[in-house]
Amino acid sequence: MLRPARTDDDIIRPDAIEPEPWANGLGVTRVMAARSSWRISLAEIQGRMPFSSFLGADRVLIPLSPEGVTLEIDGELRAIPCHTGREFRGEDRVVADTGGGRVMVVNFMSRRSSGRMRWEIHRGSGLTGTGTEAVVVLGGQVCVAAERLPPGTVILSTATSRVAGGRDGVVALLRVEPRRD
Repeated sequence: MLRPARTDDDIIRPDAIEPEPWANGLGVTRVMAARSSWRISLAEIQGRMPFSSFLGADRVLIPLSPEGVTLEIDGELRAIPCHTGREFRGEDRVVADTGGGRVMVVNFMSRRSSGRMRWEIHRGSGLTGTGTEAVVVLGGQVCVAAERLPPGTVILSTATSRVAGGRDGVVALLRVEPRRD
């Protein structure tokens, strides 16, 4: 399910990662960053597409495209607007529907046995990635030095201090809290 990251960079831009097929072969994804307990990818969804099953994983999906996406999770329909998230289990039967258009989404997965997935959407300046595994740029102005980072860019925890968010910046803060047995 989860593979090591394919780059040692601490800021990973979408155009640096080649697309690969989904596990079920029905779509494409870019694995932006991965560790033994979590993975962040960007998936392209077009039309009505069933998701791959990932036993033992928790997932959150965050649309980057203005149209958002509708998810059918175990028969229940949920509209997911742009820059908002929806959690579900890797075992759930999930079908996405974009109404025919192409939608890019952030997909964060974590192994349930490794701990509890935590995520939040942060809007505005004052970007803080303290205590996160990674920050994902969702939209607006988010920069490193003078470079504006495109949506879908993953910023690992080692680089969050180098990143500045403008008033319209939108990011997802992602982490896994270790299990306390």
